[in-house]
Amino acid sequence: MMDVSVKLDTSKFDRASAELKKQLPYASSVALNTVAFRIRGEERSAMGRIFVNPAKLTLNSVLVKKATKRSGIAKIFIRDQATNGTAPSKYLAPSVIDVKRNDKRFERALRHMGILPSGMYVVHGKAARLNRHGNISVGTYKKILAELRGNPGSTSGAGSAQSKKGKYFVGKVNGVLGVWKRAGGKRRPTVKPILIFLKGKPDYRKRFPFVRIAEGIARRHLPIELDKAMDRAIATAKRR
Repeated sequence: MMDVSVKLDTSKFDRASAELKKQLPYASSVALNTVAFRIRGEERSAMGRIFVNPAKLTLNSVLVKKATKRSGIAKIFIRDQATNGTAPSKYLAPSVIDVKRNDKRFERALRHMGILPSGMYVVHGKAARLNRHGNISVGTYKKILAELRGNPGSTSGAGSAQSKKGKYFVGKVNGVLGVWKRAGGKRRPTVKPILIFLKGKPDYRKRFPFVRIAEGIARRHLPIELDKAMDRAIATAKRR
């Protein structure tokens, strides 16, 4: 899980009065949560600036685990689960912590079927239709997998696959291995590259400073928010 824990330095209250110390756990939790949600908002804004048309799942992947009076810690993290597809924490990891990306679910499915060779990975072909987020839709991936599973001949190479039914096949065309789509009809048959198999994992440049954003906001705003929360807590206590 990719996360940042936010804590408070309360040492300046070591010599405070008993009344101030009594209010400190509550005020600390209020300050921590205020800053945590400020961090979440800025992380989302940064995603919109850094990534091209990020999907709703991506923008909503930054979550907050709120601080309590007992815990004294707020946590900002990227969701590590997804109902359908790859969890945001996995596909965002290369952009956050400078690691090579994990296998995609589609790649795992192709490996399980014996179609994607060991050490090879999938990237979009020039003819792939991408959505506004720059991705092939889940529906298209499902169609491709269903057709490859239902038509074993579609995995035997471009030449022999031309006589088989179905839009998609796996094979080499002009020396390029991948998933191809038939087009042009019977008179002018042709094939289009939808997915290309490459050797070695695609390398992504680290570009989303998730941790740096959180640390910067915490450093600037925690002391201010703690003073505000303490003032409100003391004022409330006096009215009782």
